[in-house]
Amino acid sequence: MFLPSKSGFFSGIEISDKIYLPIFIVLGAYVLDMIINKILSLRIVINKNLTKHEQRSRETVLMMCKNIIKVLIAIVAILYILQVYGVNTSALVAGVGAFSLVIGLAFQDVLKDLLVGATIILESQFAIGEIVEINGFKGEVISLTLKTTRLKSYKGEVKIIANRNIGEITNYSLDNVLVRVIASVSYESDNKKVEKVLNELIEKLNTSIPELKSKITIEGIDSLSDSSVDYLLTAKSSVKNEFVVKRKILKEIKNAFDQNGIEIPYPQLEVHNEK
Repeated sequence: MFLPSKSGFFSGIEISDKIYLPIFIVLGAYVLDMIINKILSLRIVINKNLTKHEQRSRETVLMMCKNIIKVLIAIVAILYILQVYGVNTSALVAGVGAFSLVIGLAFQDVLKDLLVGATIILESQFAIGEIVEINGFKGEVISLTLKTTRLKSYKGEVKIIANRNIGEITNYSLDNVLVRVIASVSYESDNKKVEKVLNELIEKLNTSIPELKSKITIEGIDSLSDSSVDYLLTAKSSVKNEFVVKRKILKEIKNAFDQNGIEIPYPQLEVHNEK
């Protein structure tokens, strides 16, 4: 059935082989892709010795490798199928090389995107899931490819940035942020009572807010406003959970003050009528 000849490996293949062999090549490429994806997926294992940034960078690189390998397998499979039907793949590859040069000159911006995207990934400048600010837009990285980067702000806005346009990058996920919470009470409030209530509250919150990266600390009176005495509480969290932590602390402060009869003041405007 198979008769190799001087003209090429597939030149002696009969009609039936030209029907079934491409099918086997496609199936083989599919199975190979699945095996490689499985092997790469096994590499994405949480390592306690890695920081979150290093873990995210590792996952992003492996995801990119999967896509590149998928494309390479597809190209090799297509070349083998063309060879089965007697196409001179050597001449085809040479022609594609010359054509690629012309395309490269015409699509310089796309090539810049790819080059910058590869640099971002290889240098681990940021990764999917991290909070960054690029060109003045702050958000979570929801997609990172060789061509574009997508950010989603806390308001839900999604910005798509061509990699070639990425300028200054601020990565907020490389370290925790300081959460500042102001607890305001009236001037008539007993300072000792306020501090006692706050101390009891933070003891409970330090074990009930999972997003905390450090214990809540009462820094003391931060300022004397027109209508209130302002106590400052601080804690650390990831950038992603900054507002979550702040909202939870404020909610519990309000509940604690209400339960203990501590007045939370509000600005008052006095109006004098002159006759």
